[in-house]
Amino acid sequence: MLQHDVELKKFDLHTNKVLKRDFYKDRVVEVCPLCGSNWHIKYGFYNGIQRYKCKVCQKTFSRTTNSLWSYSKKNARTWLEFTELMTENKTLKFCAEKLNISIGTAFYWRHKVLQALSIDSTPDILSGVVHVGKVILKENLKGCRNAEIIASSTPRENIWVIGAKGQDDSMFIKPIFKHQWDRRAFNEKVYSKIEKASHIAPYGDKYINSIAMRHNRNKSIKVEAEYRIKYLWPNLKKWLSIFHGVASKYLKRYLSFFIIMNLDKVLDYMDLIYDRLFIGNRFIRTDEIRIMNSPF
Repeated sequence: MLQHDVELKKFDLHTNKVLKRDFYKDRVVEVCPLCGSNWHIKYGFYNGIQRYKCKVCQKTFSRTTNSLWSYSKKNARTWLEFTELMTENKTLKFCAEKLNISIGTAFYWRHKVLQALSIDSTPDILSGVVHVGKVILKENLKGCRNAEIIASSTPRENIWVIGAKGQDDSMFIKPIFKHQWDRRAFNEKVYSKIEKASHIAPYGDKYINSIAMRHNRNKSIKVEAEYRIKYLWPNLKKWLSIFHGVASKYLKRYLSFFIIMNLDKVLDYMDLIYDRLFIGNRFIRTDEIRIMNSPF
């Protein structure tokens, strides 16, 4: 007797297995993700995905271990749709209703993706004409249970976000220090990434202007304005408003996403997944997201 799969449940199950297998087929496993040893052997397949066994810790793992979707009970299609909605800047409520997941799940998924994006968002070097600017944001205690007590006892501090854009579509936007100008932190986290032969084009800050003058040795050249850095504050303010405020402890992660959205290269959600989210170990546990981390 021929059974009819009216709701296409078997089809969806098959599609999700194929999606997951295809996504991981080119993922390279160089070391054991559990102990770091490079001594491992092939150990069969599971759902068409290659498994391995470490000869040191004797644990088994696969190409999916410590990837973005590791240990997720939701299928690959749902994750794909969620990533697409993220690139469209949809709210958590919209994502939850669209995908039939809870707002809490949508929140943690967003941060899993943001964490994966933040791992290699900082360029090794900025060269050519390097445009540098800054934005000062007030500390945001969103989500902190003791926010009112903390705010009443100590005023919210200023957070200095430094943005820099070099050639070859390389961009740097990160919270660098709090309270007031810190030249030592700037040199360590920003200036050290600027090539010595480059030319610094500063925007609207006396401290950055002085560093630029010293770096450029008072040489002035005609530079075309880089509007993503020149108007960093209004652009960033408008973008952050989509999320109705971002807690300072998560700011670094959100800025990594902001960088991707402002690069010259046009990315869709599939490019984002293949180029950014399936390289190396991108997994973060849910309880690690809850931890109060400094953005610096």
